[in-house]
This record gives sequence, structure tokens and C-alpha cells, in this order.
Amino acid sequence: MYYAVNINKYRQEDIPPLTRLWTETFGDAPELVDRFFELLPSMGTGLVAEANGELLGAAYVLSAELWSPERPPVKLGYIYAVAVEPSARNCGIGAKLISACERYCWENGVEICTTLPAEESLYAWYERVGGFQAATRCMYETVLPSDRAVEIKSLFADEYAFKRADILRGKNYVNLNYGYMLFQEALCKIYGGGLFGCKDGIACGYVDNGVLLIKEVLNDPPEFIPALCRRLGAKSAIVRRPDRYGSPFIAAYEAKDFPRDTVWDLALD
Repeated sequence: MYYAVNINKYRQEDIPPLTRLWTETFGDAPELVDRFFELLPSMGTGLVAEANGELLGAAYVLSAELWSPERPPVKLGYIYAVAVEPSARNCGIGAKLISACERYCWENGVEICTTLPAEESLYAWYERVGGFQAATRCMYETVLPSDRAVEIKSLFADEYAFKRADILRGKNYVNLNYGYMLFQEALCKIYGGGLFGCKDGIACGYVDNGVLLIKEVLNDPPEFIPALCRRLGAKSAIVRRPDRYGSPFIAAYEAKDFPRDTVWDLALD
């Protein structure tokens, strides 16, 4: 079916149907979706695809910066939570949303568009519709719980952000605004995890079907994740670490301008 689609920035009155679309598409907890829309004005914006007054799809562009010791900060736009109504799929609406997100970025001085495809097969789709290429890669490590006594502190979003910036100073890394960190905090806590510190290291993650999924760990002592796994009652942990030879992770438009050693980690997956 052909739809004469208009794509515009979201409005306050769009939030109820956007919430329904998000929940039905991704299955996230309602309180997490509510928190996202509460924080969205501080994180970026949303784009809505409509036809004949009906909301058919949405995507969000979140703001970040690539910090480097060798050049001034570069503005990034992170395309997130692209969703299309089931009845309107396979009609090109997703591709139009991606194009609209890229256009929004260029019009607002964003130099690099990035995203995390939901599955590996989508990297080819993003390359075809938006010119995206795999820009960063990662590896996955499985860790088992340990009974070793280790002091682990729960951190608030601002504490985590300050420690993260201190650890990554002098490296290429993606700097995230405070609203983004607050959403990370909500996501991890709602799903049985949180933001944590141990000695000079930090980590954040959540529990899914008994497995602790570590979204980021930096400067960690060897005993940190095994002890955290035990503390959260997980049967094991999966740790994601940057690795230039690993699995595709973040995709970017004009990936050649995205340093291969960039520490991203905290994608909103």
C-alpha cells in the first residue's frame, strides 16, 4: 500500500500514541517509556510519520558529542527506537524516517549520524537506506558469579557521569548529556540493575532472564563483575567491551570520520 507520508517533529499531544507504538513494538516497561518522554526534551527530539491524520511511525534523534584529545568536540546524532505500525510496514516508511533523521541532523549542525541496529541483519538495511557503515565494534565475555567480598557502591547518574569522564579523559569517546545518563539510570534500575562503582572502576547493566548484561565497564578490577553478578542474583554476566576486530556495534554515516578506537559503550539498547 502507498502512503502519502508527512514527517514532522513530535508534539506534546503525540505522546500517548507514541507511547502505545513504543510499548507494542519493543515491549518495554511502561514506566521506562514514560521516563523517556519526560527526559526527551533534554536529550533530543522525536520525528513522527503521519498519513491522513494517523500516526504510522516514529524515530528519535538524541544528541551527543564525540570528544577527542586531538580536535574540538564533534556533534553526533544518535537515531533511536525507529518503529512503524504493523499495518504500515514494508511500505518504505522506516526508510523515510531515517532520511528525515539525517536531514534533521545536517540542518542542526550535526556532523555524524550514528545508530545501533537491533540485529546484525539490519546493518545492510541502514547502509542501503542511509549510507551507514559499522563504525565501532565490540566483543562479548561471559563471567560467572563470585563469593569474594568486594565493596561495590551504587552510583547516581551524575556520579557515574563524572567518574566516566575522568576515566576516559585523553581518549576518543562519546560524551552523553545528563538527560541521557538519567535515562540510563532508569533503564538499568527498572530491569534489576543500576550504575555501580568498585575501587577506580565503574559499570552499568541490567538483568535479563537471569543474566546480567553489562552495558559498559571501565577501569574495572577483575573481581568487580563476578561480585556484581552475585550481588544482583544473576547466574552469569555478559560483558561488552570495545574491540576493533569484534562484532559490529555502532553504525555511522561517514564512518571514516568516526575514530575506530572511540569508546561508545552506553548505547540505548
